[in-house]
Amino acid sequence: MTGVLLAAGVVHAAPAAGASGSAPERIVSINLCTDQIVLALDLGERLVAVSSLATDRTLSVHWRAAESVEAVPAALEPILLRQPDLVVAGGFGHGRLVAQLERLGVAVLRVPEPASLADVPAAYLAMGRAVGAETRAQALAAEFDAVLGAPAAPSGTDALLLATGLLVHGEGMLGGDVLRHAGLANAAMAPAFGGQAYLSLERVVASPPDLVLVARGEASAPSRSQHLFSHPALVHGTRIKSVPPSALICGTVETARLAASLAAPEGQAR
Repeated sequence: MTGVLLAAGVVHAAPAAGASGSAPERIVSINLCTDQIVLALDLGERLVAVSSLATDRTLSVHWRAAESVEAVPAALEPILLRQPDLVVAGGFGHGRLVAQLERLGVAVLRVPEPASLADVPAAYLAMGRAVGAETRAQALAAEFDAVLGAPAAPSGTDALLLATGLLVHGEGMLGGDVLRHAGLANAAMAPAFGGQAYLSLERVVASPPDLVLVARGEASAPSRSQHLFSHPALVHGTRIKSVPPSALICGTVETARLAASLAAPEGQAR
């Protein structure tokens, strides 16, 4: 059985679904974003394990569903003990592990993390085809499009979308496309910031945007980077709005809901 890659919802090799082309019966996910897709597809007992991050209430949209599925570390022996006929992984990382699994004849499906809103329903559909859940995948894709709605007209508001540690969601990132859909100008691409991946607090304060969207949740452990978001220098004179990190790390229907809410005038208020 061979590994496959999904990109923009397209399978670049024939997926090795089962012994005779049937849908896989023992699926293991080792990536937070693939966890979100397979949990949403409601695969029942065919989903035998997900990653340990799937139950994180800050990072995972489907943490409740993940609590009823066994968690597995991204390591060869624990995965093989689950006897998977398909392992789904993210588009990056776990290169050595994926190579080991493929050498042992385990089918591996790589699903790149979405870089745009359009990538999300495409990933649902492609995964649905690969695991024999096309009807459910089509319903999820349709729900995503319905919740998202049409792009908003430019509002004249420039916004900066920050994650933990002042990581900026710029162009080519899911968060950047959320801003575009909401009619917000991405301040990360302004000359003052130059599209940098990380910004200092001083840079943000020196050229404050109209709106700062902060992706933060209840941290599992104290973090100095979380305190940056409540620094008086940042709070003073700038509209700050919290958004859920789980809606931006991986593409789900919650991502569409966030983009739609930001497109509404009240969504851009403090």
